Amino acid sequence: MLMVVILSCKKEGLTMSYSSADISGTPEEHMVLAGFAARDELSDGIHLPLYTHCLVVGDGAQKVCIISNDLMEISPAITDTLLNMIAERSGLKKENILMHCIHTHSAPRSGGASNYTGGTNRAWKERMMETVVANAVKTIKAKGEPFTLEIGKGSSAINGNRCEKDGPVDHSVYVARFLQGGKPVVSIVNYSCHPVSMGPTSYLLSSDYPGVAARYLQEAWGGEVFQLSGAQGNVDPAEGPKKVDYTERIGKQLADDIKDIEFQTIPSEGLLRIVNKTVDLPYEIDKVTPEAVIRHADSLAASAKTTFPRFSNDVMGWKEEILERFRTGEVPSKLRYHLHGVNMDGVVFFFSDGEPFCEYQIEAREAFPGTTVFFAGYTNGQNSYLPSQHAYEVRKGYEYEIEQMHVYIKAPYPLSSRMPSVYREAVIETIRETIDKQ
Repeated sequence: MLMVVILSCKKEGLTMSYSSADISGTPEEHMVLAGFAARDELSDGIHLPLYTHCLVVGDGAQKVCIISNDLMEISPAITDTLLNMIAERSGLKKENILMHCIHTHSAPRSGGASNYTGGTNRAWKERMMETVVANAVKTIKAKGEPFTLEIGKGSSAINGNRCEKDGPVDHSVYVARFLQGGKPVVSIVNYSCHPVSMGPTSYLLSSDYPGVAARYLQEAWGGEVFQLSGAQGNVDPAEGPKKVDYTERIGKQLADDIKDIEFQTIPSEGLLRIVNKTVDLPYEIDKVTPEAVIRHADSLAASAKTTFPRFSNDVMGWKEEILERFRTGEVPSKLRYHLHGVNMDGVVFFFSDGEPFCEYQIEAREAFPGTTVFFAGYTNGQNSYLPSQHAYEVRKGYEYEIEQMHVYIKAPYPLSSRMPSVYREAVIETIRETIDKQ
C-alpha cells in the first residue's frame, strides 16, 4: 500500500474560494444518456441543469480542490486528463485535486460508442471538459477568503436497500456549510442514495433528486448547494426508479428532512491535512492469465443468470478485450483503488474510487465516533462496485455486483470475497491518518 501524506503546521485560519458553472448542454442537443441499458432513445429536454461545483480550501501553504460534477461518471482516463489539465493551468499539485461525480443516471455519456467524432455527445463532452477545467482553474487561482465552517447531521428515509427488502441502508445526512460574512456561500450535502429516481423511461437531463433538494435548500439557507454522493452501491430511492414527479417529491422530502437541522460551528484552527493512498484489491484468483480468462468467460456465458439479454455476447466481447490487453502488455492481477482524506479543522472528508456499499460508510463512522466523517464515492474515475462482506455472504440478489459487474467495467476478473476486509482496512487507515496530528 502506497501512502502520501501532506501536512502543514501553519496555524493561520483556513481560506476558501468557490464557483460553479453550467455543463448541461442545450435542449436541442439530443444525446445518449448514461446509466440505464433499457434506454433506446436520445435525450429530449432538460428537467434540471447540470453543474460543475468547485470548492478550494487553503491554509496559506497548500490548497485542496474539491470538484463535484452533476454527472453519472467520468472514466479514469478522461478524469486523469482533466486532473492534468487543471494542474498544469493552475499550478496546484494533481494529488490535491479531487473530482467527484454525483452519479445521476440522467446525464449524457462522456465515453463509449456514443462518443463518436462529430456526434452530439462528443461535442458536449469537449465543452463539458473545458468548462470543468476552466471553472476549477478560476477557483484555484482566486484569492481565498476566511470562512466559518458549520456542520449539521440529520436523517432521511427516501432511500432503501435495492437488493434486499430489509437489507443494510444508511439514512444519515451530513451537511457542511461554508459561511462568509455570516451567510452561507456553499453547502455540501452528503447522502447515500443512487440518483436514479428518474428511471429508464425518462429522457430528460437532470441532476435527479440532489438537484431538487439543492433548489429547496438554497431557498432556505441561501448560497449554493451541491451533493457528495456517499457509499450507495446497494442503495436506491425507496420506491425505485420512476418518473420526474417522484424525483420532485423525494428531493423536496430530503430538503424538508434537513433544512431545519441544528448546525455546530467548528472552531478555526488553521488545520488542513491531505492524505492520498492506494490499495490493491484482490481478484478471485491470485494470478490472472489468458487461460483463466478464457475458462471463466466460457463458464460465465453458459451459466450466469442475468437480466441482460445480450449478456453472453457481452461476456465474449469482454474476453476478447482482456485477451487483447495480454497481447499488448501486462494485465495486473489486482484492482488498484485510490483513497483520499481531507481534514479541515478536525472535520474529515473521505473520498474513494467506485461505488462502495453503504456498510463501509457506516463502519467508518462507527470507527471514529468523535469525528465527523463525510464519505464520498465516485471520485477520480473508477466505477467498480465494492460489495460488502454481507453481500458476499448473502449473494442472492447481489449476483450482478459480485459475479458479473467486471464484464461491464472491463476488469480482468471478479473481485474476491477477501476484498471487503482489504478495502475496509484501507478506508479505516486512511481516515486514521487524516485525523492523526502527529
